[in-house]
Amino acid sequence: MTLLTTGLIENTPVAGVRPTTTLTVKIANDDTVAASVQIEGSFVTGTSKTLYVSELFIMLPGEVATRIYFAQFDEFEFQFLGSSDAVEISAWGKNAAGNLVAAHRLVPAELDPIGPNGITGATGATGATGSTGAAGISINRIYVANFNSNDISVIDGANNTVIATIPVGVNPAGVDVNPLTDRIYVANVNGNSVSVIDGVTNTVIATVPVVDGPGDVGVNIATNAIYTANFNSNDVTVINGLNNTVVTTVIPAGGNPFPTGIGVNPLTNRIYVADFNSDIVSVIDGENNTVVTNIPVQVNPFRIGVNPATNRIYVSNFTSNTVSVIDGVTNTVIDNVPVGTTPGEVGVNSFTNAIYVPNRDTDNVSVISGLTDTVLTTIPVGDNPNGVGINPLTNRIYVTNQDDNTVSVIDGVTNTVIATISVGLRPFSIGVNP
Repeated sequence: MTLLTTGLIENTPVAGVRPTTTLTVKIANDDTVAASVQIEGSFVTGTSKTLYVSELFIMLPGEVATRIYFAQFDEFEFQFLGSSDAVEISAWGKNAAGNLVAAHRLVPAELDPIGPNGITGATGATGATGSTGAAGISINRIYVANFNSNDISVIDGANNTVIATIPVGVNPAGVDVNPLTDRIYVANVNGNSVSVIDGVTNTVIATVPVVDGPGDVGVNIATNAIYTANFNSNDVTVINGLNNTVVTTVIPAGGNPFPTGIGVNPLTNRIYVADFNSDIVSVIDGENNTVVTNIPVQVNPFRIGVNPATNRIYVSNFTSNTVSVIDGVTNTVIDNVPVGTTPGEVGVNSFTNAIYVPNRDTDNVSVISGLTDTVLTTIPVGDNPNGVGINPLTNRIYVTNQDDNTVSVIDGVTNTVIATISVGLRPFSIGVNP
């Protein structure tokens, strides 16, 4: 894992002109597998630091990417988190004429490592102020779908407190987040709709009607497409995240598949649908919204987690008490991992390659190694856990306990519960904006 910072860069005006007006960042993935990269930029005013850049993206093996950021501040800092040590990063300032500023040039060897706590420094959820009116973004926010109280609890991951409660539709059962647009999508299973939440204002800005029984939702951050698994109408709704309109409806399988879970790999543009009654996972090509194959799994596949970096798909089998591991290249099951009784959602930390599965009837979470497909440990949590969400930047795991009306917070280093947070009624699902 790559954890680097530029340190604070002084950029005060000289004769009324700042040395650097833009910062160019070049990233190279020298690994043989895909890697995820998180970039965060902050500027300093007095004694406070304000986040104004937050970007998460995935790079193919051998890919090189360039990003250019506004940098007209007295002091600023950029921090980088990559899932692989083979990710190389350099940064350099440029003046208004586009020329390099030697004092603000940092090659990979000159970037400072960040300590074990990861990227730190951003202190607020509001954006840069000034004549441009730059919008704020929400970071380290956890969104909990409370099935019986028809709302979303918003948790600040920095202090494990509920900072807002957002009314949504009837019986919210699935949540996913697009960190690039700061939009949160909530599937309202008995409201037959998707609520779209603005992460800055914590308000619903749109309600998108879908078909019948949307029980889960997934976001493709690369295409800004949103997918819902509708178990009563036995189909998948595709929504355009730009204008919040329905693009099309896809039939994942014949008969009565009862789709209950959905997962997305933004790197391959593949969408995976858990067909509960058919004991299969349908694979949809996001380019043309057609089913390309159906993969047999075990009994009653319920929810899906995806690791884009390894192209592995993890499926909880509700009745078999297992997790099926699918190779995204061959579309075949390569392993079935026994877990606890009645596994719920599946959370994947792509940085640590660890998979977290709450087990409803054994009141614990199975932690699976993505390297060996074995259970590393089992963590006791609350009563009837179902939902799970992960912040890879803080290595915190959040688990909903339906019958306790709480969320357990797990430290991914020690695999212990470090906090328990009271939320709404029957918390079912979780989404995280890192």
